[in-house]
Amino acid sequence: MEHIPQLVADLALLLTVAAVVTIVCKKLKQPLVLGYVIAGFLISPAIGWLPNISDTENISTWSEIGVIFLMFGLGLEFSIVKLSTVGKPAIITALVEMALMIAAGVACGTLLGWSFYTSLFLGGMLAISSTTIIVKAFDELGLKGKKFTELVFGALVIEDIVGIFLMVFLSTIAVGSAVDGGEVALKISQMALYLIVWFVLSIIIVPTVLKKVAQALNDEILLIVSIALCLCMVVLANAIGFSAALGAFLAGSILAGTVRAHRIEELFKPIKDLFGAVFFVSVGMLVSPAMIVQNIGPIIAITLVTLIGKPIFSGLGALLSGQSLKTSTKTGLSLSQIGEFSFIIAALGVSLGVTADFLYPVIVAVSVITTLTTPFYIKNSERVYRLLVRVLPQTLLDRLERREEKAADEKDSNVWIDYLKRWGMKVALVVIAAVASGELLSNVAKPMLSGFVPEPALSIGLSAVGILITGIFMSNLFYSGRKGEFWILWVESKKNHAPLLALAVVGIIVSCGMVMYIVFLLGGARTPLFFVLAFALTFVLARSQRIHSGFLKLEASFIGNLNESILAERQAELDDEERASWVERQLYVVEVETTKTLMRGGTERSADYLFGLAYNLDLIAIERDGKMVGSKDLPTLTKEDLRRRISDPNDELGIRKGDLLTFLGAEDEVDAYLQKLLKEDLIDDEAEAASITLDDYLASGKAKIDASCLSFAIGPAASEFRGRTIASVDLRGTYGSLVIAIEHNALVKIKPSRNTRLSSGDRVWVLADNELSQPLVEKIDEIEADATLRETLSAALPLSRG
Repeated sequence: MEHIPQLVADLALLLTVAAVVTIVCKKLKQPLVLGYVIAGFLISPAIGWLPNISDTENISTWSEIGVIFLMFGLGLEFSIVKLSTVGKPAIITALVEMALMIAAGVACGTLLGWSFYTSLFLGGMLAISSTTIIVKAFDELGLKGKKFTELVFGALVIEDIVGIFLMVFLSTIAVGSAVDGGEVALKISQMALYLIVWFVLSIIIVPTVLKKVAQALNDEILLIVSIALCLCMVVLANAIGFSAALGAFLAGSILAGTVRAHRIEELFKPIKDLFGAVFFVSVGMLVSPAMIVQNIGPIIAITLVTLIGKPIFSGLGALLSGQSLKTSTKTGLSLSQIGEFSFIIAALGVSLGVTADFLYPVIVAVSVITTLTTPFYIKNSERVYRLLVRVLPQTLLDRLERREEKAADEKDSNVWIDYLKRWGMKVALVVIAAVASGELLSNVAKPMLSGFVPEPALSIGLSAVGILITGIFMSNLFYSGRKGEFWILWVESKKNHAPLLALAVVGIIVSCGMVMYIVFLLGGARTPLFFVLAFALTFVLARSQRIHSGFLKLEASFIGNLNESILAERQAELDDEERASWVERQLYVVEVETTKTLMRGGTERSADYLFGLAYNLDLIAIERDGKMVGSKDLPTLTKEDLRRRISDPNDELGIRKGDLLTFLGAEDEVDAYLQKLLKEDLIDDEAEAASITLDDYLASGKAKIDASCLSFAIGPAASEFRGRTIASVDLRGTYGSLVIAIEHNALVKIKPSRNTRLSSGDRVWVLADNELSQPLVEKIDEIEADATLRETLSAALPLSRG
């Protein structure tokens, strides 16, 4: 008789009992997770009613794989882009609830006489609600689609993300014998830095590689590639110092942004279910009746903290985020349980040897109880709300109502705040780039190359590489051109000049500090001359159009890969007619009559015109005394003047009081510009501030310019454009055509930067003078010159501005 491994017999017992118990749970309308835990309880040595698992070590290994695949599956359901869609209320709700529940858990554990680490892990377990249980409850009660459920799901997304980092934090502080705040903060910062670099590189590389090999990916190979990526990320996470769960989650979240995410999720689901069942059954195996009886007091105490604390703290977070009392009450009662994530944190504590043995069965018992109470809480949330309305003082209710109305009205953005946010992000990118490149080059590249490249050539070379990487991000900080919030503030008032210049100086100081950091870290020639050369090289790179175009291309690849699945979904939602005019409908045209002029550089300029440039608008037409400047009605003007109607009406043309200016821009840019003119009384009333889409403007028959919106692909027939920036191609000066959009890697950028580099496969949209653009039409055979036959978008995309 053939001998079979003991693992096969153990799995047969485990899955058979799990199958029977989950069928019963399904009949009783209980979560499957509860069934798995009960199954593990039944086959545990503490019960003895059924045969026991013999090879517990192999089952434990399968359980660890189960955690990895559960986190990978969770990542597949979560794209990083969801962070931008869950909204501020969900973030505030989740963070408030988690912070207070962690504090409550630590306090509860301390009062029970537990150690600091056991109490801290308890707080982490209580901080995260169960997505599985809530989804099931909402499905059974028919509540999906309600206003408060959107807030609940958003909060759950944030809880899952914070939970991942919470695991990193807990595992970091648990490895030392004492808690040193500075050391812990330093290590967490270092790990966060590695995590950011790791994630960004993965987003840039993985989806790009999948696109390259797309034709070779059938279902079988796609599944193998996905699992291989998951396990490789787990190994890499362990090598860096992260938990295996974090590596698996990141692998899933990276794939979640690709167009193959749904297919991968379908293929992987059976594997996740199998190993997940083994994990949850193994959780139940750790529960014994004796230990539950022995710890009945802590179980009751922790259950009460959960059932009372989570609804109150979640509801408080929702209130602080600006939600109504009704929405806050229902949200709080929905998030009143713990579940699968708590088991994973408990398993982490056991594996690190920092939590007491009794905590695992205690938290499982609490989870079972709160699972059973969740439907009751959700069903009675309306009654609780009505009770609160009757009990709370009317003055408090009136204050909450007024606060909600005020929050709904406060939608205006402050230009200074917007500029400071953007400036802060750019400075942060420079610091992250410098620190990350320095760390990787010193800790990875230098040890690898030290045996092949002699000193000091190695240190100088690595310093140059670090400075080059930093310079790429510095170009984003200093190469702003003439548009954006900086110039809005600069033109708006002379009082803004000093703080704007001060911020520029701060940016320079930070950049110099980062260069010094790289040189000292990598051990380059630390002489005054070397520092001078390093600073000079850095700022040459920072002001280089070529370097800046490289940054823009890197940024476009990152955003395009991150949004790949969303782009595909939006493409499918548009019909052919909508695709054909998509770009023209994202741009708006507005006509403004100049009300005052000023002299700049000896040339008459309009204040309105200067504001228009600051708001990133393009001046496409000037009408003076009822005649078009540059038209046949002004025969003294040359063809160069005619070209400037679409490029840059400037120099000898001038702008005079009474001229009618036609501006082109994105909707938010045009709206912000018109609000500025209204505020400064440069236009009389809102009737003069009407804007229409470029599509409607060209089709109305009232356009001030004889132009069409055309598009063409960068391919073999347009090879002279490939590899060049928009500025160097100079379509405006050569063909009287203004570049209004560019598509790269399925991402369309409206009004891209002049430093954007054109690549093979890109598609370019231009607003072209019908006379001057004829050579362009003849040169590029892909172009469709007929304005009624606009090129179909090859992808439908989120609006992005260069």
